[in-house]
Amino acid sequence: MKPEPPHASPPDYRDYVIRDGRFIGEFEEMYRDVEDPWHIGNATSFQYDLVLSLIRRHGICRQPCQVMDIGCGKGAFTLRLKDALPEAHILALDISQTAIAAARESIQARGIEFRVMDVRKEYRHLSGAYNLVLMSQIAWYILPELRPILHHLTMNLLGNGGYLLLNQAFYRDDEQTYGKEILSTVEELVGMVDLPLVDLIETERLSNHNAILLFRRS
Repeated sequence: MKPEPPHASPPDYRDYVIRDGRFIGEFEEMYRDVEDPWHIGNATSFQYDLVLSLIRRHGICRQPCQVMDIGCGKGAFTLRLKDALPEAHILALDISQTAIAAARESIQARGIEFRVMDVRKEYRHLSGAYNLVLMSQIAWYILPELRPILHHLTMNLLGNGGYLLLNQAFYRDDEQTYGKEILSTVEELVGMVDLPLVDLIETERLSNHNAILLFRRS
């Protein structure tokens, strides 16, 4: 584990992922060193409640369906998603072998398949017809490939009537400068998706705000 300087805050994702305006991407080291690097706990925050409320509002996956959860980490929200969508088969992906191993060990729910994948490099290998594809808080970590990844997801993975759900934080310039030349606003993210936006929830608009965007393929 990386040593902590005296009186420093416990390490978290900011020590391993984006540092000093540069993308570091030490995800494997992060999950080995830190128990809860994203401060996600059991994914019971208001933000995740809103994601589930949006899924319920649009009646997504009321019948048996196929769901993909990209960037699942240790699976905390994947489990909540499965509880909310008991008829769903969920393929949950993450770049970290350590995170996926922890998810497989702690989550034994039927209908969830955890798989190690670096979506930045392997997204073209993804195939199928999914009713819902979800990406939560990973846009900054796949930023150079974000547009082609979104294109592949919408054109090659979503079945007719399928939904793409993006849950993403947007940071003030004094908190994060990395990637702002590629993505800085919700409107820019909407413009990267080749589908109509059918719903949007934004919180804390005047600070580091979060947006939950729902797109649908006709």
